[in-house]
Amino acid sequence: MKRLAVAVVLLATTMVQVTWAPRLTIAGVFPNLALVAVIAITWTGGVRAGMAWACVAGIMLDLTAPGPIGPHAVALMVGAYLTGFWIRNVDPESVLHPMLAVAASSAAYSIILVAADDTLGLPVPPFGVALQLLVAASIYNAVLMPVALLFLRRRQAAPAIRSSSA
Repeated sequence: MKRLAVAVVLLATTMVQVTWAPRLTIAGVFPNLALVAVIAITWTGGVRAGMAWACVAGIMLDLTAPGPIGPHAVALMVGAYLTGFWIRNVDPESVLHPMLAVAASSAAYSIILVAADDTLGLPVPPFGVALQLLVAASIYNAVLMPVALLFLRRRQAAPAIRSSSA
């Protein structure tokens, strides 16, 4: 049941990301809700869960993108992997560290997608523009991270509260 709930949340974030999120553009970027969700899952559930769900969310994004299947999945898995290293040495209850982790993961995600597009001969933005978009996306996603963590932590605590009251 828990896996189904996570799959539904990732499907919802992916669909919102490719349909409504482009209308929430700030400084030329819109939120990467799938990335934020994957990093929140990694932060609360561990690197193994984060990597698995990163692959699922990445394939969902790849299926909605005009390019080949794979680049979004790889980019999201790199973000989950980086976050897995990050959470080993910090306070997991901190709000600042997951924000920094999603910002770093956003940067890695952007670099991987631009590199994949360049390798495949797809159009890529000039370096200066790509750098500006990378910074703006990292900040945007970092601001959204506390909301995602709050949602996941409440979701994880809810079954424990229900079972202890029964």
